[in-house]
Amino acid sequence: METHRHKRLLPTPSYLYALGQAIVPLVGVECAQAVHNFPIVFTPYGESYVLMGLLSLQPDRNMFVSADGKWLGSYIPAILRQYPFAVGLPAEGGEPVLCVDADCDLISDTEGQPMFEMDGSPSEILRKIIEFVGELERSRPGTIRAVNMLVKHNLIIPWDITLQGRNGQGQQKVNGLFRLDEAALNALTPDDFMEIRAAGALPIAYAHLLSLNCIDNLVRLSTLQVSAPAAAKPAPFAPAIDNDGDLVFNF
Repeated sequence: METHRHKRLLPTPSYLYALGQAIVPLVGVECAQAVHNFPIVFTPYGESYVLMGLLSLQPDRNMFVSADGKWLGSYIPAILRQYPFAVGLPAEGGEPVLCVDADCDLISDTEGQPMFEMDGSPSEILRKIIEFVGELERSRPGTIRAVNMLVKHNLIIPWDITLQGRNGQGQQKVNGLFRLDEAALNALTPDDFMEIRAAGALPIAYAHLLSLNCIDNLVRLSTLQVSAPAAAKPAPFAPAIDNDGDLVFNF
């Protein structure tokens, strides 16, 4: 704490920080809002899969970030809103700790809102950050259990996407994404279905299936971005701040 005791947090309205992120991790609590914005998909991780938000059909290009840094959707993934903060685990084990990218342009010695009070306790803005990041991390184990239950019942299969290229460029395949086998889900025995329900996997499964229709959003945004001017050098990103100077964190 002593290292950051006199540090301050600078806000910026730009999301160019996330310009190169075509896919980001999600937790289950985000699905209710993400479902209307972008496809919720699965990607391989070890012997299982992780829940992800698909923000582009092009690698290294987030279609939800405009050339001037505006977010083009109604929901921003929580992992992007927590920047420049993240949760870390000490190498020797123990309680999780809040980490910050101290080298980013959002951390200052002289400008912005203080991260700590004079007595060394977290400032109001830092307390809100801790609460938000904590809520995100508390949701993660349940999300992992739910996805593992879908894997246990062999419900996750490759999602083959083929895009028609422009100007005679032919077809382009998007690889590495996985989806739920809806037919297999509907064919589960009552006992297996109840096991999935008990694991909290059904809300994720249904949100995922509904979200696949958002693939059209990515195609539309991709078309819009083709004619957009080239983006400037990515600027730092911070959560939005309302008129009262408070950080705005909404799941």
